[in-house]
Amino acid sequence: MFKGLLAPILDIFRNGKRFFLCTHVHPDADGLGSMLALALALEEHGKEVWCYIDGERPHFTKWLPGGQKLLSSLPGDRSWIGVVLDCSEAARVGQAKDFVCGLDPLVVLDHHEVTGALGTHQVIVPIYATGGLIYYLLKALGWSITIPIAENLYAAIFSDTGGFRYSQTTLDTFQVACDLVARGVDPHKIAEILYEHYPLSRFCLLGQVLSRLIFLAQGKVVLSYISHEDFLRCQAQKTDPADFSSMLRCIDGVEVSVLLKEYHPGEFSVSLRSRGQINVALLAQEWGGGGHSCAAGFRINDSLASILKLLKRRLEDLFK
Repeated sequence: MFKGLLAPILDIFRNGKRFFLCTHVHPDADGLGSMLALALALEEHGKEVWCYIDGERPHFTKWLPGGQKLLSSLPGDRSWIGVVLDCSEAARVGQAKDFVCGLDPLVVLDHHEVTGALGTHQVIVPIYATGGLIYYLLKALGWSITIPIAENLYAAIFSDTGGFRYSQTTLDTFQVACDLVARGVDPHKIAEILYEHYPLSRFCLLGQVLSRLIFLAQGKVVLSYISHEDFLRCQAQKTDPADFSSMLRCIDGVEVSVLLKEYHPGEFSVSLRSRGQINVALLAQEWGGGGHSCAAGFRINDSLASILKLLKRRLEDLFK
């Protein structure tokens, strides 16, 4: 699958010697699982790999194969082939932006519907997870998928489909997952790594979110927020509230959920989730963001009061 789309980049991976890999800021299991799977495959073929992560490491990286490869520093030179995974927008690679934009070739491998212009070579396919795209890349290259590689790919796919619950889950999703299990992946092990080793700080933040629920449009929209002070008080990491916006969408009657996260004073990351009636990727685009129709986000700098006022008005308009 996707052989035609992947064909232009195959020789880059076959012939290249040094690869710089990165994903988006506040990385999730799809971005990191895809990156680690590709890194392990490249190393098996004698390539030198630099795996860059912007910011804190999510808790699950302690258990994913190759997690120790993640570096928070950049190389001292640009003699690397760049590969950006699960992201196609320069602004979303964080502090590596200038370094990444100076790499040539720069391959972008992504599955988001709303895309940017990053990269000299883009392979963007709107499937269930970037992990699925890496699976087909390795198959197209004719490279083996070992158990450590398969575990990272399964974690990427399992996470980005919400445990095979989200609307982008297809027959192909299960066929790829089945193949990875056949190669030695233990589904229970991966699910436990991702969803059963949360730090206490996560639950401290969740309590704050649930105490501030704001319902709009006759209960069709729910909104909440986490302040910078909450992160300090709970001694929490930026990765701790990773899927809170999806949890809020589970409230009966809610069509769209919104969560504001103030990582630094006056700097907010806004996560949007939808059941499908509203395309939140288009909504995120209004503020320079993007994502999928059912899961998107954007960044905005302003006071909490101003952002809440702005969002309340716009969200109410969605259902008029």
